Amino acid sequence: MRSPQGKFLSHLAIALATALPVAASLATTAPAHADAAVNKVVVIGLDGVMYKKVQEAEAPNLLKLAAEGTLGQTSIAPHITISGPSWSTVLTGVWDTKHGIKNNNVTTAPFAKYPTVFTQVEKADPGLRTVSIVTWPTIGIIAGAGDPHADVNVRSPQQPNDPTGAKIDAVTADSSAAAIANEGPDFLFTHLDQVDGAGHSHGGASTEYLAAVRSVDTQVGKIVAAVDARAKAYPNERWNILVTTDHGHRPLGGHGGQSADETANFLIARGPAFKAGVTNSSNSLVDITPTALDLLGVPPSPDFDGTSVVNAPNLGSAG
Repeated sequence: MRSPQGKFLSHLAIALATALPVAASLATTAPAHADAAVNKVVVIGLDGVMYKKVQEAEAPNLLKLAAEGTLGQTSIAPHITISGPSWSTVLTGVWDTKHGIKNNNVTTAPFAKYPTVFTQVEKADPGLRTVSIVTWPTIGIIAGAGDPHADVNVRSPQQPNDPTGAKIDAVTADSSAAAIANEGPDFLFTHLDQVDGAGHSHGGASTEYLAAVRSVDTQVGKIVAAVDARAKAYPNERWNILVTTDHGHRPLGGHGGQSADETANFLIARGPAFKAGVTNSSNSLVDITPTALDLLGVPPSPDFDGTSVVNAPNLGSAG
């Protein structure tokens, strides 16, 4: 096991690396082919995205991920369709009725009773590297809650002349791709925000919303490409990608209610642990933490409302 000082220096190095956009070269050292197989998990959180709009926008990277893995679509009603409660649920595996977060005024207090995925992973195996790189700063509060918390907790800086949020999302995606390529963390959570901004400004039925979906899909593609390149370079690493959202948007914009558009949720799970072309009507954001812990060999919490989707039932065809 690494010494506390060595682990600190290693985490400091990745924090500095991931705070900057991807360098021109993402070279890695030669793979250790003799190493035992190890699972790695990347969770991509897309704020305010409706999967039906992913389909309408014909977003190639997200559609490809869904076709190559498990796609769950369901309603999260009566859960509160606001970012604070939803990302807290994503990162704890319990509904708002348990963690008690009702709005975006998030504090660290609820995560003492309902620890985050970062805390649960670190407690189970302090040698595992956990990373959070996000656009929305409030998620940094969640990732930094508890003891231990995320090893690396990066909140992308605001970018000049960025009315749509596309530039800051690009920084987040580039930083996440660099972390994957250069460090290969065991668990990485990243969050992209521009679609939610388009929903608030123009509505979920707008052309601007569809444009934002296509834009964020490009950023997802960067992260997936980094995962696939890393997996090829390091055959012993079994990389799994989970994608979800926190809420949808009303046609004219906004969320927080219980309409079908606001409560629409999806979960894409692609990787060696998931069969291609599996679809169901049950997997949702509450299953992210249980699934990640399952993949990393961490026992589930008895408090979980969600379940692992590693063995999710096939209730249809992705085609």
